[in-house]
Amino acid sequence: MKALLAQLDALPPGDAVFDLDNTLLVGDIGEATLRRLLHRLPARAASLLGTTDPWGAYEALAARDWCAAGDVAAQALAGLTPGEVEALGTDVFERGEVRLNPHTVELARALSRRHRVWILTGSAELLGRVAASRMGIEHVVGMRLCAENGRLTDELLPPCTCGEGKVQATRQLISERPVFAIGDSPTDLPILRLAAVARTLGKISGREFPALEGAHP
Repeated sequence: MKALLAQLDALPPGDAVFDLDNTLLVGDIGEATLRRLLHRLPARAASLLGTTDPWGAYEALAARDWCAAGDVAAQALAGLTPGEVEALGTDVFERGEVRLNPHTVELARALSRRHRVWILTGSAELLGRVAASRMGIEHVVGMRLCAENGRLTDELLPPCTCGEGKVQATRQLISERPVFAIGDSPTDLPILRLAAVARTLGKISGREFPALEGAHP
């Protein structure tokens, strides 16, 4: 990590973009909350997953289209208030269903001394903020849902924050080109290619970009 920090310290101050699930976290907070909410899926998500084996249908959808599965996991929050989503995310942490990845969190904290650190997640932004509060990260961009009368609907607001959508979201909300990006999934590759410096772990560890040494989410 020392060599990476030295490389990034040599760059002008900029934006460092971190994926959340299976990168800053061990586990996937969107999936963990989806497991809790299968019994109250909104109609749109239920139509995608089916009702006989919704979790199995979700896993099959994720295997075909990870971004579509992320949309469904976010839509499952429909009907909740933001406060209820925060409580749900907090409970997922307290029960150990997800936990912080100390290695990548340490990197984010080190980079924050020179660069502005962002979480850019395909999970719901409200859940990302629950995780961010445990890491001391202020800036979060994720999937957002419309709200009516204080409760979330299943209507997703642009920009998408998965796959190529992460590039669009970054350019709209963060910067034209981050100084650093890190992720664990093939859907993170577009944002990694945009960044000046990139690292990988998880499913794409060391394939197109160097692996982050010592990180084992």
